[in-house]
Amino acid sequence: MFLTAKHVLAAAVVLAAAAAPSSAFADTHAHAVKLSPPVIHESFTPLPCAGAPGHRSTLEDEGCAEQQILRSDEKIDVLNESIFAKLPGDPARRQFIAGHRAWIAYRHAYCLSVSDVFAGGTEAGVLDADCVAGVTNQHVKDLRGFLADLGSD
Repeated sequence: MFLTAKHVLAAAVVLAAAAAPSSAFADTHAHAVKLSPPVIHESFTPLPCAGAPGHRSTLEDEGCAEQQILRSDEKIDVLNESIFAKLPGDPARRQFIAGHRAWIAYRHAYCLSVSDVFAGGTEAGVLDADCVAGVTNQHVKDLRGFLADLGSD
């Protein structure tokens, strides 16, 4: 069976919702789990980034996007840690973790959908990586705004 991008996106949303703890379960097991800020773990082995833009192979283009993703992931991890520390309690922290998981699922499904334009071709990986880099960069901006809204101590 061939899955379309629409199917993948729908599955990602369902999985993210299923991964989020229900409030009843979370309340009864609140003391059993020590919460920690979410951290991004990429599933790819980064390719090298070489050459000048416009003169790179598709693998080098993909590698440059992957390097950008990793740099943005580091920024997100730092922001997540700062935001997590400022949240008012465990219920808010659980929601933040659930939101992060949902965002990761969305990013993955959305960018796979975008890359479907070149499904099976060498450009698909480049388009996916470029999309992930762009979505991740936007998320850095969103998290900075969230942190600013939480105020400084």
